[in-house]
Amino acid sequence: MSTSTPTPQASAGKRAPRARSWVRFQVFTILWLLVLLNYIDRATLSVALPFITEEFHIDPVMQGVILGSFFWTYLLFQIPGGWLLDKFGPRKVVGWAAVLWGGAQFMGGFAGSGAFLLGQRLALGITEAPISPAGAKLNSAWLPAKERARGATFVDAAGPFGSAVGGLLVTWIIAVTGGWRWAFFITGLITIVVAVIYVLFLRDTPRQHPRVSAKELEHIEQPDPSTSAVAIVKDKLPKLADYARSRSFWGMMFGRLGWATVWWGIISWTPSYLNQALGFDLASLGWGTFLVYGCGVLGQLTAGFTVDRLRAGRDRYNLVMRSIFGISGLGAAVAIFTIPGLTDGFQALAALSVAVFFINFGGLYWAIPAWLAPKQQVGTVGGVMNIASSGGGSLAPIVMGFAIAASGGGFGGAFVFLGVCALVYLLGSMLIDFNKPMATRKDA
Repeated sequence: MSTSTPTPQASAGKRAPRARSWVRFQVFTILWLLVLLNYIDRATLSVALPFITEEFHIDPVMQGVILGSFFWTYLLFQIPGGWLLDKFGPRKVVGWAAVLWGGAQFMGGFAGSGAFLLGQRLALGITEAPISPAGAKLNSAWLPAKERARGATFVDAAGPFGSAVGGLLVTWIIAVTGGWRWAFFITGLITIVVAVIYVLFLRDTPRQHPRVSAKELEHIEQPDPSTSAVAIVKDKLPKLADYARSRSFWGMMFGRLGWATVWWGIISWTPSYLNQALGFDLASLGWGTFLVYGCGVLGQLTAGFTVDRLRAGRDRYNLVMRSIFGISGLGAAVAIFTIPGLTDGFQALAALSVAVFFINFGGLYWAIPAWLAPKQQVGTVGGVMNIASSGGGSLAPIVMGFAIAASGGGFGGAFVFLGVCALVYLLGSMLIDFNKPMATRKDA
């Protein structure tokens, strides 16, 4: 990969005959596909788990441990992954990581026990760790500030869409092949193919990409009118202690923890809930998960485009962002708290869909590092933020598994737990100050 950085004049001279290109959208489309596969790979176990459980006789507590184990290593590798992104760039780091996680996914098809699946999930957590911080890094490099909310939510929308498509894909593969193992084989191979395409096309910055025109480069690099934008401040980058005393930093971490606990709790246990508590068969299970997670895609895109429109030409960013997150947290909490009292399958699907729609406004969190952190630290800050996501992802399946086991198979207590976590997400979001940098040097 070439590391040369042409001057603006040289870039414009080579590309002047062409009108504005749209390479940044192609870059984000390929990234979207990788995130899509990321979530399909994660969702494969959740969707196949009712069938795996029958074969391996795994109890609810062990199911929760296996589902949550992915996040143990995912959490541990967030900061190393973010550091690698800042040092070597998202092209190399994510390219290699995606090939390796495709291999780990493929190996899941050879599982012969719950212990094997536990090890496979740990390997998947290590290799998938850089992908979300890479989205924040590319958001900062490839998009002007006025497009970053929709960019963040567009990429993050691949998560619920991947879970939705994964539900249909995995149930279809199981139905066609008569077993769950091919779901791991096929999704793993697809991931490896897309990883190769990603490496061939992507560049870390627009200036390194030969297909970016002068007009698109000018559009991407236009000055940021937002007072919350963070420029490079010579050698005065914030240190760990500067972030540690930042209210916005801790608001982001606790908000993300609450968000992730809700989202991954729903992702992990919805297929089992629909199958065991509501009696959905294989076909209904696929379409039910598609409906629920598909509403998450709508929530992501609604939030992204709404925020970019509301922020344009305004400087009251706290009013805009806290209003959006307030609607998100309250809407999700109310919907989740209604679920324990529902016994009708269609009503339960509707409540889950509403909850997923509102909770996925939280995809806006991936614009926060690009808005509020220096460019040199966006990958690292995104990785640190994703530690909170990993904590929620590891906590939710296990706590819900214990709650389900303690109630003899009932899901009411598990959903009450998620409702409380939605309120944590709401309160954390309200603590973030969107009008100024997240952290500044004390001696600056």
